[in-house]
Amino acid sequence: MLRTFYGSAELSADWTGEYEEKSAQWFELFLDLIMVAACSNVAEGFKDDLTVAGFLEFILLCLMYSSSWHLYTHFNARFSETSLLHYSFLYLLLMGLGSMVLASEPGYRFTIGLVSIRIAMVLMNSSVICSLPEARAKARIDIALGVIAITLFISALVIDTHTWTIAVYLLTLVLETLAAFVVARCFPGSFVAMNIDHVDEREGCMVMVALGESVVSAFINSRGADLPAHFYMATCLSLLVIFSLAIFYFATKPPRAMHAMRRSVYSGFAYSLMHYALLPTLLATGVGTKLVSEAVLKATPLSSNALWVLYGSISLALLEMLVIRLLHYWGRQPAPSDPIDVKRIKYAWWAICAVSPLCPLGIALIFEVANPRGVAPISALVGAAAVVLFWLVSETSVMHCLRVLGYGYSGTLEKKRDDPETLLLPERTV
Repeated sequence: MLRTFYGSAELSADWTGEYEEKSAQWFELFLDLIMVAACSNVAEGFKDDLTVAGFLEFILLCLMYSSSWHLYTHFNARFSETSLLHYSFLYLLLMGLGSMVLASEPGYRFTIGLVSIRIAMVLMNSSVICSLPEARAKARIDIALGVIAITLFISALVIDTHTWTIAVYLLTLVLETLAAFVVARCFPGSFVAMNIDHVDEREGCMVMVALGESVVSAFINSRGADLPAHFYMATCLSLLVIFSLAIFYFATKPPRAMHAMRRSVYSGFAYSLMHYALLPTLLATGVGTKLVSEAVLKATPLSSNALWVLYGSISLALLEMLVIRLLHYWGRQPAPSDPIDVKRIKYAWWAICAVSPLCPLGIALIFEVANPRGVAPISALVGAAAVVLFWLVSETSVMHCLRVLGYGYSGTLEKKRDDPETLLLPERTV
């Protein structure tokens, strides 16, 4: 409901940690819908160009989309705004993101979209300055960084060469991540608490956008097409791989008290960076499954490049999820008060997590050596699904043992200890 025309910004959190949860807002879903189209565009572009240049452009585009998405996500995690003026600024941001999707590749129109997003963010922070005196220092820093980014993008519009445009994109990425972090550390009085629950939920939404694009692409086909039985099998196996990765990711989510963003500024920063990296990684997994489906339709072996895209992205996704778990739990699990048997089980859990990224690479290497003329696409997909399922079942076995012993939480098992620092998995974990 619209309450005012302007000036209704409020803080979304405080430093006590005793604030209310903030769910994703309806207007943030518009951002996600456009991101679905963006993910589809960049994934399709990478599928059509598996060269080194195509891979680097794919990574760059993913990072530019992720950076733009995180700008608003972090703003909304700090401030709550429902005025008509804010929605006007948000519409400008959505138009900019839509322009980037329509442009599809680095260039003049893509840069105009980036400029629109940064102008929208500067205007939003200007509104915060007017309505929230306690957040003015943070808003001024964000405005200054936004103006620098806009200036760089305008220089790319004026010079308009591919090399300078790419250089500007990379400079703004550094500016809005590393430089923003360093500047914030230099002005500790400018810190504004973020709503951890909101950020956690929104990062999960981003993961589902990336995985969802792969699912949608796997199931959309021309009406009336005569698809072979192997294609149906490939689609089901692709869904199994993607669904299993989703289970892996959402099994890492802790409660607010144990979240990486609550541990320190550095762990919170690393947590955000890992989600920057997850977007291209999960999209590449979807590209790998599409390449398998394409090979099934054409009845051709899977190329070496396609094989490594699939298995390499799965390996990297497992590694990134391992790092996220380390940020949440390292130094906390096993807890000093755990019995020796429980500590052994938890160390086994860490060992499983640590080895999991290596297994897909080993399987891919075996396929490569055993099939120099190309791998059967269904065999490659069966191997990928088997690898992910094996580690999923192995990890679940360890978790189940802990819960039976009373060192984890389940609605059907007695919870023997209440200290969240002593739990391997928090209450909200799947």
